[in-house]
Amino acid sequence: MKSTYLYILLGLILLTSGCTSRKNISGKNKKGEKTLSQKKENEFSANLIEATTQKIIGNYELAEELYEKGLKIIPKSAVTYFELSGIYDYKKEYRKALESAEKSVNFNPENDWYKTNLAVLYQKYGMYEKSLNLYNELVEKHPNRYEYLFTLAENYLILGKKEKALEVYDKIQDRIGNTEELALHKENLYLELGQFDKAVEEIERLIEESPNNPGYYGVLAELYHQTGEDEKAIALYQKVKEIDPDNPNVDFSLFNFYKEKGEDEKAYEALKAGFSNPNASVDTKVRILLAYLKTKNKEDREKGEELAKLLVKAHPNDARSYTAIAEFYYQKERNKEALEAYKKALQFDKDQFLIWEQVVFLEADMQLFDSLEIDSEKAIELFPSQPLFYFFSGLSKLHNGKVDEAIERLLQGKDLIIDNPKLEVEFYEKLGDAYHLKKEHDLSDEYYEKALELNLNNANLLNNYSYYLAQRKEKLEKAEQLAKKAVQLNSQNSNYLDTYGWVLFQEKKYPEALDVLEEALQYGGNNSSTILEHFGDVNYFLNNNSTAVEYWEKALKLKPDSKLLKEKIKAKKYIENLNEE
Repeated sequence: MKSTYLYILLGLILLTSGCTSRKNISGKNKKGEKTLSQKKENEFSANLIEATTQKIIGNYELAEELYEKGLKIIPKSAVTYFELSGIYDYKKEYRKALESAEKSVNFNPENDWYKTNLAVLYQKYGMYEKSLNLYNELVEKHPNRYEYLFTLAENYLILGKKEKALEVYDKIQDRIGNTEELALHKENLYLELGQFDKAVEEIERLIEESPNNPGYYGVLAELYHQTGEDEKAIALYQKVKEIDPDNPNVDFSLFNFYKEKGEDEKAYEALKAGFSNPNASVDTKVRILLAYLKTKNKEDREKGEELAKLLVKAHPNDARSYTAIAEFYYQKERNKEALEAYKKALQFDKDQFLIWEQVVFLEADMQLFDSLEIDSEKAIELFPSQPLFYFFSGLSKLHNGKVDEAIERLLQGKDLIIDNPKLEVEFYEKLGDAYHLKKEHDLSDEYYEKALELNLNNANLLNNYSYYLAQRKEKLEKAEQLAKKAVQLNSQNSNYLDTYGWVLFQEKKYPEALDVLEEALQYGGNNSSTILEHFGDVNYFLNNNSTAVEYWEKALKLKPDSKLLKEKIKAKKYIENLNEE
């Protein structure tokens, strides 16, 4: 701490030594101005040191007060105005910052730091001409200070004076030699000015100095490609491959080159080479694959899948490779392969929410409930605040006969839902199903009602709720309304038609039930033992006994283990229940 204080003290003494005269016995300086007494000078220096110390440690308000106090002793203190400009700039008091910086230069025009500070502020506040004038002064005084030159060039560019900027870059090259940064800056400027030959010269100079740098040949090839000199461009791309056979970019450059020329086969061959290169960027490859995923052209989709396979081969330990190939499989409805690829991706990056989401959706769609139960639980461990995985856990447990565990997961998950009524409906519906299985009908109905409050147009929910009410022979009028609504939403769904017919049957509305069940048979009901059995039941109560037995027999062929159907056929009459599941 002591050494820092001494350093500040030394610096301030040096800065202020030109502002005061400590040994003028007459009390006048050469200009006849009144000078300070030794006491006042000491007071000013001590105040300046304390102000600067406070500024350094971040006490800007106190520092500002102390600097203002110092100005009462020396009103034309350049160093004080210099320091104040920094405080005002920090406080975003831009006018005061500029005024203070200008005063510091006016009171000490020979100090380059003060001029640089003012030039920086001019540039920062958009006063580029003034900034440029100051940098020109500094460059003239210090022709070898290339940092001034760079900023001068920047100001010229901001003002659109590209030729002037080029002149400054030439000066920098004269002082520090040719560099890649300078050459590329100049190349871009020459291109913007339409001076193609000079742009080429800049890159050729880089190649001459570094003949084994493949990147420079690539830049030059792009230049020639832009002007239609394709033979020169191709020769340069081939040169890159000679120098650096594993270069990760050249094949993609060739791909763009050939694609723009309309040479699709050559473009695709270059692309395959790029995808086969393990040194090439995975992100670049994935971005290219996105275009193939979006295309509707069958041939291009096949090419995309081939490229995705090359990606996997080149990057076998990268999750993005397997995610990409999975997307192609999923698009082609090859769900088994897609699922395998997504799971492979998780082996290399298990923290990707979107991949887990795809996995559980696929497993649910494929009715792989054992796998779904395992994977949804893994996902819950990784993403404990995501309700989706609780839903799939509950769904899988429900299908696997673990009703109590399913209810526990569903109750946990529904409390995590934020502003997602669609998902909330799914939770309520499954809770309704779960409590129905436990024969806790009050709770089952409660959750079905909650689901319906959020969505009255969920046909599956309407169907299930009405069917369970019909089974229990409760609230049959409501059940009829629900079933009718489900059919209105999907008039060709044989299951919904069967439910509607079965509700009408329970209400003893046999002719209406028969009409609805005939429609169910038209839309695939002949492949359902339940619908065939129900059609037989309705016919029995309409005194069509032979038709009833005929359809019970059809139902038995699809469900040969049904004791209830066998008894109906044997007795040739309707039997309601044998306590058979």
